[in-house]
Amino acid sequence: MRRVVNQSRLFTFLLLAYSFACANSDAQSSRQSAEAQAHLEAGLQFAQMGKLESAEAELRQAVELAPPSAELLTSLGTVLAMEKKLEESSSLFKEALKLNPGDETARRYLAANLWQLHRFPEAKQNLETLLKQKPDDEQGLLLFGMVSENLKDYPAAAKALASVPNLTIARPESIAALARSYYHVGEEKKARSWLNKLEDVPSVFLGSQIADDAADYPTAEKMLTAIQGSFPDQGKVGYSLALVQYHAKRFAQAQSTLVRLLSSGYQTSEIYNLLGWCSQQQQHYQDAVRAFQEAVKLDPQNERNYLDLGTILLAEGRLVPALELAKRTANAFPDSSSAFLLKGQVELQATQFSDAVDSFTQALQLGAAKPDATIGLARAQTGAGMADQAKTTLETAIVRFPEKARLELELAQLLLKDAETGDNGAEARAARLLDSVVARDPSLVEAHYQLGELALRRDQAPMALPHLEKAAALDPESAKIHFALSRAYRRVGQSVEAAKQAALYEELKEKEMRRAREASQDPSSNN
Repeated sequence: MRRVVNQSRLFTFLLLAYSFACANSDAQSSRQSAEAQAHLEAGLQFAQMGKLESAEAELRQAVELAPPSAELLTSLGTVLAMEKKLEESSSLFKEALKLNPGDETARRYLAANLWQLHRFPEAKQNLETLLKQKPDDEQGLLLFGMVSENLKDYPAAAKALASVPNLTIARPESIAALARSYYHVGEEKKARSWLNKLEDVPSVFLGSQIADDAADYPTAEKMLTAIQGSFPDQGKVGYSLALVQYHAKRFAQAQSTLVRLLSSGYQTSEIYNLLGWCSQQQQHYQDAVRAFQEAVKLDPQNERNYLDLGTILLAEGRLVPALELAKRTANAFPDSSSAFLLKGQVELQATQFSDAVDSFTQALQLGAAKPDATIGLARAQTGAGMADQAKTTLETAIVRFPEKARLELELAQLLLKDAETGDNGAEARAARLLDSVVARDPSLVEAHYQLGELALRRDQAPMALPHLEKAAALDPESAKIHFALSRAYRRVGQSVEAAKQAALYEELKEKEMRRAREASQDPSSNN
């Protein structure tokens, strides 16, 4: 999302390297009329003078008067490419290659056109052909590296760009592509070395974004700090610095950076939004809510601010303001699946099950992320007394959609509720589904927790322990997981561990209760 690659600059470099002398042989050919020759020479002169419109007109006349010629087509195609008439230019290069498949100039510039048009696979195919004909073609290698990086073939990109260092170092965008490729192949030291070659302020800023994307936060911060005093937009560079600090999980430092920006007069929705997340990560929930509210005021057309504020209110159980915000969001963005997804989630937590069914259904119709909306709909249907419909909703989605793990987990939990009434078949099916879930996605905490609970119910504490330990490692702040672990350790005779887990449970439970009290006492929760 941050790729800022000045392709036109590199493309212009490739085009300017072209020598129009390739047409001279045909200039003396008996197959060309004197008139065509005159137009050709005039066109080449205009092109060399930079008068591209006149060059195009003359070369078109030459092409019309003379028999088919690869050199003429390439000359006209080159001028059209310099005028950014890339589609027609590409057609002429292709015609030239039909007449002369070995025309390296036409092949190189056709690839450059296709790169400009973001037709990367075609560009790469032509460059491979060129480099088979001429393996040491430096301009071809440079372009091959850029195209490979666009195709995310980072090993090929790194090899090609590093093979022509004199050309790569001359353009910030190719330095950026090489550094990004080195990061992706695990050569961080080489990536930093190339980023250090960026000199002008905009290029260093681009380099900081590449380092940030690669999670090389010290390098990103160093680059931003180096240009902070000379960057023309202090708000932008300051925000980027705070974002790097946030990504590095230095939330207090990011918050300080943002507060300094605000104090300096940079009052933007973007800054307040990030400030909200910094506060949330430090569990300063009231500050987070206030920051997101400011973000909404400053940019009421930005749906993201509403959704982020709603997420925080919902997480804190502030259902009255969350429900009001969700309704405002849905009214303000009636075609947004995310808005109705939020509305359904709030209604579900507020036990307004019928309304939640409608909201989740609307979200699905508008194209919401299938797992979230489908799971929300199934939960709302269950709450509304439509348990069979909920199972059907999940079973249908499991068959239709590739992201099955979370859907299977939700269905397994419904079946476990049936098992509580003595339905042994439902329990067995739930166990199979949970095994499938952890095989598909071992990071799903609830699946490990439920498998551990199920083993405890079956008096199989040794089998429960690995799942509960995994769940605790994935979510160490979950009180219920530590409570289950305490029971499991006690049953296998590990009393010291059992006591430790019980103490953790009490500590986390108290924290949850304290947060709930703070939320209920916060005056802003009703605003």
